[in-house]
Order: sequence, then C-alpha cells, then structure tokens
Amino acid sequence: MADLRDIVREKLADNALQAALARALGIVRGKRTAAVSELASFEDAKAVAAAVRSNAVQRLKDYLPQLEARLADEGTHVLWARDAAEACRMIVDIARQRSVRRCVMSKSMVAEEIGLEAALKNAGTVVVQSDLGERVVQLAHQKPSHITAPCLHLSAAEVGRILHEKSGIELSSDPEKLSRAVARTLRPVFLDAQMAVSGVNFAVAETGNLVLVENEGNGRMGYTMAPVHVAVTGIEKVVGTLADAAALLAVLPRSATGQRATCYVSILPPRPFPGQERFLVLVDNGRSAAFGAGPMRDVLRCIRCGACMNACPVYERVGGHVYGWTYPGPIGIVLAPFLGPQEVRAEISDLCSLCGACTEVCPVGIPLDRLIVLARGLSHSCRPAAVVKRERSALEWFGRAMGGRVSYRLSHLGHKLARAWFPKKLARTEAELGWSGVRTAPGPAAVLFRSRFKRRAAAEDGTADEGSGGEV
Repeated sequence: MADLRDIVREKLADNALQAALARALGIVRGKRTAAVSELASFEDAKAVAAAVRSNAVQRLKDYLPQLEARLADEGTHVLWARDAAEACRMIVDIARQRSVRRCVMSKSMVAEEIGLEAALKNAGTVVVQSDLGERVVQLAHQKPSHITAPCLHLSAAEVGRILHEKSGIELSSDPEKLSRAVARTLRPVFLDAQMAVSGVNFAVAETGNLVLVENEGNGRMGYTMAPVHVAVTGIEKVVGTLADAAALLAVLPRSATGQRATCYVSILPPRPFPGQERFLVLVDNGRSAAFGAGPMRDVLRCIRCGACMNACPVYERVGGHVYGWTYPGPIGIVLAPFLGPQEVRAEISDLCSLCGACTEVCPVGIPLDRLIVLARGLSHSCRPAAVVKRERSALEWFGRAMGGRVSYRLSHLGHKLARAWFPKKLARTEAELGWSGVRTAPGPAAVLFRSRFKRRAAAEDGTADEGSGGEV
C-alpha cells in the first residue's frame, strides 16, 4: 500500500486536479454565500435544524419502530441490516427472487458505502447509475470524490471525453449539452429497469413518508417506473415529523449546492405505488457503535450535505480520493472509526488542520473539529506499539522541558547552543521528527517573550532602559 504522504504529493502535483477543485469549490462556496444571505437569519435556521437532528438521534429507539410499524401497515417491507454484507445479501436476494436482470440506481451514499453496485453485478444484475456524476465515475471505473458532486475532481472536458469514449456521446465540454445527451441514453434504461434502488434523505416516523431530494429527476424516473423499488438508508436518517423534515430542507440545499431548494423534492407516501413492491432497508453498519460512543454520537446528525468538504482547505488541495473510502473530508474522518472498512487508513485523521471551518458551516451544528480530535485517538489506536512508545517518550520529554520556568529556560538555552555548535546534527534530529519535510523548524528566540514583556513594562513605567541587557 502506497504511503499516504506520497499519494498527497501526487495529488498536489496534479495541475488538472488542482484546477478542477479550485474552480468547482469556488463556485459552490459563492452560491452558498448568496443562498444563505437570502434568509433573514441562517443561524436561526441552523439552530432549528440542529435541534431537529439532535432530537432524532436521541430518540432513535422510539422513532425507528414507529417508522417500521407505519410503513408495514401500508404494505412497504422494512428490512434491518446489521452490516454492509447483510444489507447487500438482502437486496441481492430481492433481485434474485424476482428474476431482476436490469437495475437502475439513483444516487445513494449508503449504497456506495455498502458496495451494493458490485454485489448486484456479481449476482448477474446489470446496474446503471442514473445520476449524471455517478454515471460518469461508473463509466470511468472510479469512485465518487464528493458526497453531492461525485465527479467534482474532473473538468468538463474530461467528463466529455469519458462520455464520448464509453457511451459514444458526441465529444463536447458543454455541461448542458452533455447532460441532455446522457438523459437521452438513460431513457431506455428507465423503461427496461426491473428494479430501482434509491437513497433516502429523511424517513418520517410519524407518517411513514420517505423524503428524497435531487436535481436531475432521474431518481424519480427510477422509483416511480420500476416494478420493484428498494430504498436503502442508514438508521440515523429518521426524523419525527414532516415539520422536522421541512426544517432540514431549509438548510440542506443551501449548504449542499447553494440553492433555495433542489429541483425535485419527492415525498413518497408510505403505501407503494399501484403495481409496485417497495422495500426499505435500514442499515446499521457501525451506526449503533457511534450512538454508544459518547460525544461521537453527534456525527449521526449529519445530513450528507457536503458543506464541510466545500469549506475544508485540505480537501480543496487533495480531493476526495485521498481519503480512500466512501465519505471524504471532515465528515469522513469522523465516520471512519465506525463505518469505515478495515482497509481505511488510520492516517486520514491527520488530513485536517483543525481550522474549524467545517464546524462553522455545518448546517446541523456538528462540532466536527472537536470530533476529529477524538477520531484521531480512535483511528490511531492500532498503531504499532513501538511507534506509540516513541511518541509517548518524546511527549514526556517535551512536557518536562516545558513544564517549569527553570526547565523551560534551560531547554531554550540548550536549543540556542545546539544550533550554534551542532547545526548539522540538529537538522538531522529535526528531520527525524518530521519537521523539515513539510515546514522550516522555528529557531530559538534571541530574547524570551517574558523578558521582553518585563522590559517593556518597566520602560513604560520609566524604571528601566528598554534596550538594556540581554537574557536567554
């Protein structure tokens, strides 16, 4: 497995990727700012949304059985999956029992999380992604790099080339022209699909409604036309009432794509459409572990808007693929200890500067910066014992060196002498500590701040000459 630092360097040197990220994220942030400014108080809307999600998470044990009962009474089959493997097995069984050979899949992060597309393909079912971005990365044999914009890492010209080579669409870099061309190729797919798979943005416990939002209408084409509709979602996506869902819809599109509302908001009734079977697969896959992890429970509030990625300075430089799994960016770091597969690198928790931008823009008030610090402890718990021992020894030494006035002054003096007498050895030591590879190690101050402060205060009082003496 390649070293994460090498992967990061590769992304930083990719000029095409850097240009695509800067352009796309710049546009999204600008649109979000404009959309947010239209509300009298977006902070008030965020507070309401945060309260809704916090209440929903706290009452999962009440809302989930209520949702199941409401849907079952109306003829929707509700299935519970403990993990990704069980969820895939359930959905593959649904397809096999109904001899499904052609499936259309609309955008679903949970379906991506559990590897559903691969599972259906292995079972002999042809799966076509209907979301434009998902279709592009599917044809390119890539993974999505963003929650709401799967092919954000590609330029329009690259998208046009992929569609031309893989689907025979006329070569173009015009987004509108490409969208219309893809829509034409998908029309027969919708007509022939025997099963449609979709995600769920919110499931309403009180009424049994499933709320789905999108901008293309392809998802709606799938789950209204196919004889079998499988909706797959995490257990945390339940809310109490339709009013709760409305409060979240006030902040979701503004935070995700900078829109007042998405082009299509579907509120599916609890009863399936005539002639259709509907299944709701509720996936745990580590969410219960997050629920029982104290303050980490707050991560279950997430509504998958992607705002934290759009604001993250690290994501803007490296893109989503560096994180190595379904959920990139700040939210991906926090979710990884619970939802991430074993092969997810522990080091992704280091892809954060702790600037707090993610927390500031989160529309449901998740303290992502604080949770990332906790996630680092969880993610790095399996590091080699020798590495942990070395780091602890270094931190203990640092604590003793900085732990008192005398020890601090002696350490400062030692640093000055080492820099003057043994510069090469000191440079080697700093390199071993990882300093020189990414930044220049700071040199010791000529005069300590405390000494300068005392001199300045004394000079202002007229009791000493500010320029007198010197002290290490």
